[in-house]
Amino acid sequence: MNESLFNLAEHTNRSIFLTGKAGTGKTTFLNDFVSKTRKKYIVVAPTGIAAINAGGVTIHSMFGLPLRTFLPTTERVDSNVANNIADLMHHFKYRKDKLKLLREIEIIIIDEVSMLRADVLDMMDFSLRHVRRNQQKFGGVQMLFIGDLYQLPPVVRDEYVLKQYYNSPFFFDSYAVKELPLITLELTTVYRQKDEKFLEILNEIRDGEIGDIDFDTLNERYIPDFEPTDEPYVYLTSHNRMADEINQKKLAELPGKPKFYNAEIIGNFNENQYPNDESLELKTGAQIMFIRNDASGERRYFNGKLAEVVDVDDKEVSVIIDGEDEIYKLKKETWEQKKYSLGEDKSIQEEVLGSFKQYPIRLAWAVTIHKSQGLTFDRLIIDAGKSFASGQVYVALSRCRTLEGIVLKSKITPEVIFSDRRVAKFQDETHANNRIEEILNTEKYDYSIKKIINRLDCKWILPSLEMWHNAAKHSKVLDKDKIKFLYQSIRPETEKFAAVFEKFDKIIQQKTHKFISGSEEWSEIETKAKGAVNFFFSNVNAKIFSPLKDFYAESKGVKGLKQYNEDFRVFLDDLEDYLNDLKDVHLLETKLFNPENDVKVTTKIAKIPSHILTFQLFEEGKTIPEIARDRGLVTETIFGHLAKFAEQGLLDLTRVFDKEKIKTFEKEFKKNSSHETLTDWKKTLPNDFEFNEIRLLLNHFNHKKAEKSK
Repeated sequence: MNESLFNLAEHTNRSIFLTGKAGTGKTTFLNDFVSKTRKKYIVVAPTGIAAINAGGVTIHSMFGLPLRTFLPTTERVDSNVANNIADLMHHFKYRKDKLKLLREIEIIIIDEVSMLRADVLDMMDFSLRHVRRNQQKFGGVQMLFIGDLYQLPPVVRDEYVLKQYYNSPFFFDSYAVKELPLITLELTTVYRQKDEKFLEILNEIRDGEIGDIDFDTLNERYIPDFEPTDEPYVYLTSHNRMADEINQKKLAELPGKPKFYNAEIIGNFNENQYPNDESLELKTGAQIMFIRNDASGERRYFNGKLAEVVDVDDKEVSVIIDGEDEIYKLKKETWEQKKYSLGEDKSIQEEVLGSFKQYPIRLAWAVTIHKSQGLTFDRLIIDAGKSFASGQVYVALSRCRTLEGIVLKSKITPEVIFSDRRVAKFQDETHANNRIEEILNTEKYDYSIKKIINRLDCKWILPSLEMWHNAAKHSKVLDKDKIKFLYQSIRPETEKFAAVFEKFDKIIQQKTHKFISGSEEWSEIETKAKGAVNFFFSNVNAKIFSPLKDFYAESKGVKGLKQYNEDFRVFLDDLEDYLNDLKDVHLLETKLFNPENDVKVTTKIAKIPSHILTFQLFEEGKTIPEIARDRGLVTETIFGHLAKFAEQGLLDLTRVFDKEKIKTFEKEFKKNSSHETLTDWKKTLPNDFEFNEIRLLLNHFNHKKAEKSK
């Protein structure tokens, strides 16, 4: 199923909820997908720890969302309690690089979606629609939700506020998802448990069907006075406080002094997202568990594997891993705090903001249900008392590989089994395991064609051209005749390309429908698409982009045109992106661009050296004060620029100095041209000679002297 699931996510725009019981490989699929996909993606999660573990970022940090509850209404709400739509909008004033990034994303993966509140997802939807200027849900971005709704639910502090607009806090009751053609795909092979009887009990608890649960078999594991002796057990608790008390009590009972091991924190790493204790307190004899899989390739341990500390010193920690005999020296692992950014080639880059390096272990006589999510244990002690919230009994029991590995400190009774029919109803209505191939075959061709159509669409160029023309013709600096000629040569081409695109759009969609119905060969569609991609690349580059870029080179850096040039540059950047996207467009697996048509497309313009710009203005007849004013420079700098040309004998001195001043300097030069420094010259010349003037005159007469001696 995993291959079909990958193809569905990769080759269609269908939004998917990927779920499955504990231990069915949801995280494995996530890691596999991001390593293979050609789509531009980001990974986000509702909480900091979930984001770090998924290799992504939090939803709130990615989209700049407020922490208060969101109510999808334009009516006034108490801003101390919640935000409405109007309150939300000012949070979406993103920097230019964030805007570009959000407009490039093709798929967003949300991990641990069971903990995602509906209102947070709606805020994300508003952000994407606003930024992408696209009123489709999530701005047209494909969504991949991953998680198990039968595990830990969203944390809701102001439930009475949320209930005003939402049927439940679950993500599927967001307004955005309700209007999305979302399908649920369920991974069904459980890799954690092999015992059929235990699996049956777990499934019955998960479904909340109290009448079907075999409480008698389950409660055979009720041993209220049990105390571990030879084999290590983990006590599963509902609250951090309880787990910390047990761990500290057990640690204190061990002989010897504790050793402390501090994390190495580099760069920016949010304290509330630390994946482990900043300072680990350990003693010989401590029961610990690994909180990551072995990244070395040796596979010595996995997330949740127990071990016993056998030696601690200032430099290292030695342990014996449960089930083994030989000593293993712990190695520190690194977690990274990331952010997403857009590379120059418009690929989405993961930028590491900071890192947290620590031993991948924690004390493990006890652990909370919340921190156990995703872990696997061989032996557990569980007290499923009244403090257990919805879904926690299932999460707790399903952490263990076998029923025999579980010890119950209190009996499991119907009162602690929670059934949420809303979850079952949503998954039943959207379940599509038996339709994967059908959806893939129906939608992959249409999706690939639409992607090409979106890439080729050049209708945006004309309004952008009009905006440029309007700004250019009202400029007091630019050459009006050049503007008119350029505009009148480009506008007809722009209109023609828009008409060609409209025609291509109709033809290719007709051909696609014929192919799906069996009356057209796919090769004909491929040929047509290749022709279109290469036509638009060659023509838009030659007849629109290149002439505009050449005109921009003339105005770049000219004083009085700062805003005009900034706006013009945005237009050119958009054209550059359009052309470079065409070079990389695929129809399914086939690249359409012909390498023979390849030329480098860039808005980077060779920078004209500053002294040459000064000399060009000088040659146009401008005085030194006028050049300094136009270029926003001091007169001393302009003298320095012109001195370079005086050194080559290219400067007409009479445009800079009066004849008497030139004669005075020439007389002193012929009498004593061997002064070592400008200060020496200054001392022998009249007081009205400035250092920058002396340098320029000296360069001129040194050049003349050298010419005579040849």
